[in-house]
Amino acid sequence: MKAANTRQMKSIDEISINEYGIKGAVLMENAGAAVAKTALAQNVRSYAVVCGKGNNGGDGSVAARHLFNAGKDVCVVLIGKGDELSGDALVNYYILKKLGVRITEGLDKKALESCDVIIDALLGIGAKGAPRGDIKEAITAINDANKTVISVDVPSGADCDTGAVPGVCVRADITVTFGLYKVGLVCYPAAEYAGRVEVCDISFAPEAVQRQDIKVNIIEKADLPPRPLNSHKGIFGKAFALCGSVGFTGAAYLSSLAALKSGCGLVRLGIPYSLCDVMSAKLTEVITYPLADRNGILSSDCIPLIDKATDGFDSIICGCGLGLNDDIIEIVAHIIGSSRIPVVLDADGINAVSGHTNILKRKVAPIVITPHIGEMSRLTGIATGEILNNPIEVAKTFACEYNVVTVLKGATTVVALPDGEIYLSTNGNSGMATAGSGDVLAGVLGGFIAQGQSPADAAVNAVFIHARAGGSAALKLGSHGMTAGDILDHIPYAIREEVINHGGKFIQNLV
Repeated sequence: MKAANTRQMKSIDEISINEYGIKGAVLMENAGAAVAKTALAQNVRSYAVVCGKGNNGGDGSVAARHLFNAGKDVCVVLIGKGDELSGDALVNYYILKKLGVRITEGLDKKALESCDVIIDALLGIGAKGAPRGDIKEAITAINDANKTVISVDVPSGADCDTGAVPGVCVRADITVTFGLYKVGLVCYPAAEYAGRVEVCDISFAPEAVQRQDIKVNIIEKADLPPRPLNSHKGIFGKAFALCGSVGFTGAAYLSSLAALKSGCGLVRLGIPYSLCDVMSAKLTEVITYPLADRNGILSSDCIPLIDKATDGFDSIICGCGLGLNDDIIEIVAHIIGSSRIPVVLDADGINAVSGHTNILKRKVAPIVITPHIGEMSRLTGIATGEILNNPIEVAKTFACEYNVVTVLKGATTVVALPDGEIYLSTNGNSGMATAGSGDVLAGVLGGFIAQGQSPADAAVNAVFIHARAGGSAALKLGSHGMTAGDILDHIPYAIREEVINHGGKFIQNLV
């Protein structure tokens, strides 16, 4: 599913109206009818529709008419005066008056307090900055009323392009948005205010949408590596994980085992020699490969052995719990500059190139980086607050400049490809905000690459499966006590569910 920004939606609207003759009144009618359909599904008696003076308010007026015609108790609260309206919004306002729908001009808090559902039709997708004056007061009153709230196109007060909430914002239970998902509805904090998002077709011209060349996509499913029945472990690839150091053996455990649980045929773990015994005991299915170390952290003396160990392998997972010193920086730089198989750089693998990112431009094979916000800040020199305010643009800029697939982890994870295409994950939960969660993701990603997927496809699919596994774990355990191990344990179930959902016969024959 595509996600558009404000400029693209305005262009779609204008092309549909001016080139295809789809009248603005038709689009408004369809939008209002879609909102009314969602509102009627709440099965309540009374509604307050809070309208602004623009077309968003016009959509609200249409919704009010449909609710009124369905026999519901409807009050329209116009924040402004009727003579301030224009165009299609004015036409629909006059229709309401002729029908005898109850209308109040100015904020009517009693109407909000006495209804069952409030429809927020105050501000449209083009609104920018913090709401002020009467609009600010109306938003506060909607939130204070403590009712079920349905927002029209976007919660009033949210920035539809960035997801910023610069001031007060309607906290909706449902947002009915039109034509396409809006980028800001996926990004936090606006995503938290939007509630459940319903995307409704209002008859935009398909060609108008296609002409926008929209680059932002919502990840809705995973396309998994094929799994023929007549197979052996060599068919499913070999991943080499260079992970772990003293005190961080858990990261090596989670990442390497996640690669196996993703379906990879064989995983070899390069680990400091002094930790090999403990890791051999922890990991019975993963092959441990001892490497030279100093005080529990890999030594650069191990570089020739790393080259030997990765010969014939299909992917490298580098950095989870690796530690950081001059030796690690040298090792990571060597892998980037010499590896002929794709590399997943996570955690200390990313930190090792921070401050000298031009190393990435000397890569031989494709690279996927998987930073969280703090790591991205160290990598780019951009403050964490600035990244949080516009994660899509930060990830996209880095991916394009350095020609690396960039997975910027967060409440909404951003997968940015070097060609400018963006994929957003909306399926995470707060239980996944736990130490080691990223190690699991890195392992699944490396496992998918080893099974033959391109780094770009593997990144998108791994993010989806990781989030689905986190969702399954939260459903079973609750989000408060979840650990990365719980996500790891649910990776096979997430893959199984996805295969069944998309007709995977080899699984269906076994269940």
